[in-house]
Amino acid sequence: MEQYLEKLLSQIRCKKARLYIAEEIRGHMESQIEDNMAHGMTYEEAEKNAVADMGDPVTTGISLDKIHKPQFAWKLLIIVGILSMLGILLQQSILYQSGYHNLEPYMQEIYRLESEGFAYSVLYGFIFMCGIYFVDYTVIAKYSKIIGLFIISMGILLLAGFFGGVINGSRYSIGFGMFRISAVSLMMFYVPVYGAILYKYRDGGPAALFKAIVWLIVPVFIMFRIPSLVGAMIILISMLVQLTAAILKGWFHVPVKKTLAGLWSIFLILPAIALVGMYLFHWLAEYQEERIRAFLTGSGDGFYLTSVLRALNKGILPVGNSGNDVFGSLPEFNSDYIFAYILNSYGSIAGVLVIAVLTVLVMFIFGAAIKQKNELGMVMGFGCGMLLLLNIVANISGALGLVPPAASFLPFLSVGRSNILLCYGLVGMILSIYRYKDVYPKKIRASQIALQKKFTINM
Repeated sequence: MEQYLEKLLSQIRCKKARLYIAEEIRGHMESQIEDNMAHGMTYEEAEKNAVADMGDPVTTGISLDKIHKPQFAWKLLIIVGILSMLGILLQQSILYQSGYHNLEPYMQEIYRLESEGFAYSVLYGFIFMCGIYFVDYTVIAKYSKIIGLFIISMGILLLAGFFGGVINGSRYSIGFGMFRISAVSLMMFYVPVYGAILYKYRDGGPAALFKAIVWLIVPVFIMFRIPSLVGAMIILISMLVQLTAAILKGWFHVPVKKTLAGLWSIFLILPAIALVGMYLFHWLAEYQEERIRAFLTGSGDGFYLTSVLRALNKGILPVGNSGNDVFGSLPEFNSDYIFAYILNSYGSIAGVLVIAVLTVLVMFIFGAAIKQKNELGMVMGFGCGMLLLLNIVANISGALGLVPPAASFLPFLSVGRSNILLCYGLVGMILSIYRYKDVYPKKIRASQIALQKKFTINM
């Protein structure tokens, strides 16, 4: 049997697939040996017949090689390439608008540096994406708790004032000197890692589910305290979707319907209670309280930006520049309100096309996750998809004046090195998940992940 397996596995080009194929074939053969022995054969006869029933090892191996080969998501790469080029052109176009030349010289210099830096950020993003792609998402899963604890620790140190960098009451970055990353972006990267942490509690009961919920609550609390209310809601909903998928897949031995009803009821009500409490006890920054109060009442200084956005949206043309002074009216129009810049500079059709490309991106990611045979990849993929989807919805809704103004970004189009790295990192993870969609089995045991490298080297 071992000689047969060795010859069969030599036909499999994907070394990562060999361990799982070997276990599957060995299981079939051992089962057949038991059946043969039950019919009166000796072990030697039973084994010989079981091997013969499997067919020629070379032919069988070639067939399995076609099935269990790595795939590359060319469509996803093309979509990301289109968005990357669109983002570079969009940011560069700012420097040629008439409104740009009417700005103060120091503001012109800021936008010029940000536009030039955007192209470098895209380059770094591609490198980061390739790094995650080649590392393999199962490696990230293996060390998920360590990675998760690191991200949480950085968040706690930030709240303790360890890294400094407070603007308008918000702690915005982690690191030292030039080596800094947005705290919000780092906490968002926790979401796909959370999917892998959930996988480690698979086959557990209520106690395991409780631990999974604790891993969910801590980063959300950190985001609230940064404070980034939009960011907190994005990661909360994203992780709830992952947890829901895990429960529906039977990862936890709990009543499915009652558990899901309880989870969503608690976490839909809890954020509202927390927000009211933070507002009443003045735990929010003063400008954030003013924005919430102004948006709810439709008046006051905090409502000014929302009223400006709504006024700008009324003058949008189907094609071409609306003539509205976006440069003089909106702060961060190349980041938080990039969609408003697109609508006013190029028209509503351009806005619809941008939404269409982003929609195709999100649909591909969710499609890849749903079709994923491996449950670990599925849940991590859902996390990546939810992060991109909710950031798109939050940014566009803010630009249209549908929600209170808040710091946000439009994936691949807004400036901000950390946000760009986050987007490419998420795509890199999806590319890795898609790559091994026909390689890894439905469930991967921790022992299999540990043996994978050793088995590959030995073969």
